[in-house]
Amino acid sequence: MRANAIELLTFYFLISNPVSGQDIVVTEVQRLIKVCSFCTCSEIPEVDGTHLVLNILCSELDRIENLSDLDKIQWPENPNGLKIAATFEGLGLTTLSKLPPNSQVESLRFSNNAIKTYWPDPFSDVPNLKKLSFSQNELTEITPDLFTKIDSLEYLDLSYNKITGLNPLDFKFLRRVKSFSLQSNLLKRVPVEALQPMVVLEDLDLSKNGIFDLLLGRPESQALKSIRRLYLNGNRIRSVVKDSFPVDNNIELLDLSNNVIEVIEENSFLSCVNLRELNLAQNNITFTFALPPSLQIAILKINTLYHWPKFPSTITFIDLSYNRLSNLYDENNVNFDNLEILNIGGNQLKEFEIEKKLPKLFNLDISYNLIPEVPKCLNSQTFPNLEELFLDGNPIESIYFKNIIALKNLYMNDLGRLYVVEDKAFSNVVGRNSDEAANERNCFSLYLSNCAMLNDIQDGAFDGTSLCMLDISKNNLTSLSKSLLDWSSISEGVNLQFNPWDCTCDLQWVLDDLVTQMYETNSRLLSELRCGSPRAYEGLRLVHWYNWTEQALCGDYMRAGPRGTYILQPSTEDSWTNISRLTLILAGCIIVALVIAIALSVYLIRSRRRYKVRQAAMKRKRQSAIDAKNSNDIQKEQFSALNRA
Repeated sequence: MRANAIELLTFYFLISNPVSGQDIVVTEVQRLIKVCSFCTCSEIPEVDGTHLVLNILCSELDRIENLSDLDKIQWPENPNGLKIAATFEGLGLTTLSKLPPNSQVESLRFSNNAIKTYWPDPFSDVPNLKKLSFSQNELTEITPDLFTKIDSLEYLDLSYNKITGLNPLDFKFLRRVKSFSLQSNLLKRVPVEALQPMVVLEDLDLSKNGIFDLLLGRPESQALKSIRRLYLNGNRIRSVVKDSFPVDNNIELLDLSNNVIEVIEENSFLSCVNLRELNLAQNNITFTFALPPSLQIAILKINTLYHWPKFPSTITFIDLSYNRLSNLYDENNVNFDNLEILNIGGNQLKEFEIEKKLPKLFNLDISYNLIPEVPKCLNSQTFPNLEELFLDGNPIESIYFKNIIALKNLYMNDLGRLYVVEDKAFSNVVGRNSDEAANERNCFSLYLSNCAMLNDIQDGAFDGTSLCMLDISKNNLTSLSKSLLDWSSISEGVNLQFNPWDCTCDLQWVLDDLVTQMYETNSRLLSELRCGSPRAYEGLRLVHWYNWTEQALCGDYMRAGPRGTYILQPSTEDSWTNISRLTLILAGCIIVALVIAIALSVYLIRSRRRYKVRQAAMKRKRQSAIDAKNSNDIQKEQFSALNRA
C-alpha cells in the first residue's frame, strides 16, 4: 500500500543494471515535467489581498501526459520569491507521491482526484505548507506518515472521502491546525482522541457523516475547548446531554441541524457560555430546554415544538417556523428589546396580539398560520422599525389595516379565501425609506399574488398610499381600473401576468399606458401578460398590440390564420352598408361564374359534334380505299386466268 516495495524494487534494479551517475541525472532531467508548460501559472492577489502569490492551476482541461506521480514535476522559477499556491484538480491521480523540494509552497489542493494511497512523508520537502486539501478523493484511512514535517499546517480539508475512522496518532504532528474539515465521510462517532494534538483548532466540520454519539465533554477531550465553530449537521445524532460539550468551552457557532434529535437535556447548552448562534433546524424536538444567556441567533425551524423556549435578552434572531405553536410568547417573561428578526410562519396561530413594543424588529413573518384577519397590533407604535411583513397563506377573507404602519415590503400571497380587495384596504400602509434615500418619496412594494379566488380590486383600495412595486400576478382578475393608482409613479414595475384578463375596450388603457411603460423599463413582466377572453383573443399576449395606432381592444378583431395573425373587422355603425356591398360582390361573382360555365358547356357540345363528323368522314374514306383494293385484286386474277387459257 505504501511505496516501500517500489523503492526496494528500484534499488535491486539499479544494482542489476549499473549506470553512471551522469546518465541517471540526464534521465531524471528528461523525465521532469515543467508545470507551467502545461498548467496555468500567474501572479494573483492572496485571499486577504495583502500580497501576491504565484498561483499554479492544473485541471482536467490541461493535457499532461504521463503524470502518474507528482514527483516528476518541476516547480516554476520564482525570482520574486512569492509564496506558491498549487492546485492539481481532476487529473485522475490515484497515488500521491513525494513532492519535489520547495520551501515557498504554502497551499496545495488535490481535489476531485481518485487518490487512495500515498508515499511516506509526501510533504516533508515542502515544510512551510499552511493549506492542504484532499477534498473529493478515495481515501479510506489516514496514517501518521502522511503529515510529517509540516508543522506549519493551519488548514486541512479531508471532506468527501471514505474515511471510516481515525487513530489517536494520525495527526500527532499537526499542532497548529486552526480549521479542519471531515465533511461527508463515513465516520460513526466524533474522533475526539485523534483531534487531541490540534490544541488551537477553531473550526471543526464533521457534517454529513453517520455520527450518532455526541460526547465532547469527557476528560480526555479538554483540548477541544479551543473550538469556536462546530458543524455537526446532517448526521444521526438522537440526543444532546449535559456531557455533550466540554465545561466552559469557547463554541460560538453550533450547527446540529438535519439530525434526528428527540431529547435535549435541560442544561445541555449551559456549558456553552460563549454560544452566539445555535442551529437545531429539521429535528424532532418537542420539549423546550434552557438556552445560554449569550445566545443571539436561534434557528429551531421544522421541529415539533408546542411551546416557546425561554430566550435570553440578547437574542436578535428567532426562527420557529413550521412547528406546532398555537399561542404567542408570554410578554411578561421575555425581553425582546434586541430582537430584529422573528419568523413564526407555518404554525397554528389563530391570533397575533402583541402589546409591548419591539423597538428593533425589522422583519416579521407570521405567514401560513390560521390568522383570519390583519392583526390590530400591526402599527408603527408597536413596530417602529418594521420593514418587511409576511402575511402569506393565512385564511384572510378581507384586507384592512386598522392602524398606520410603515413598511418597505408587504407580502400577502396565497390568500385562498380572498375574493375582493375592498375600498381603503391599504390606506393605512405607508412606505418606509432607508436613511440613504431620505430625499426619495415614501413607497412600499406589495406582493399580492397566487390568490386563486381574487377577482376584483376596488377603486379606493390604495387611497392615501404610494407603491414602488405591485405584484398581482396569478390571480383571477379580469379587469383593472385606471383610477386605482397613479400607475406612472410605480418605478419598479407592475406584474399583471397569469390573470384571465378580459381584453375589451375597458382594458385599452393598459395597452396605452402600462404596456408602453413596462416595455421600456420592465419588459420581463410582459412575457405572460395574456388575454383570457373574448374567445378570439384567448392566449394572446397584450404586447402583441404594442405601438399600434388603432384602439386595438375597442374594435372587433378575430383570429385569421394558423400562426395567430389578426385582421381588423368593420365597426357596427357601417355594418349594413358593408353587408350589402359584400352581397352585391358575391352575386356578381356568381353570375360571372354561371356565364363562364354556360359558355364552356356550349363550346364543349359543339366541339363534340365536330369531332363525331370528322370521325365518320375518315371512316368512310378508309372503307372506300379497302373496296378499291379488293376490286383490283379480282381483276388481276381474271386476267391471269385468261392468259393461261
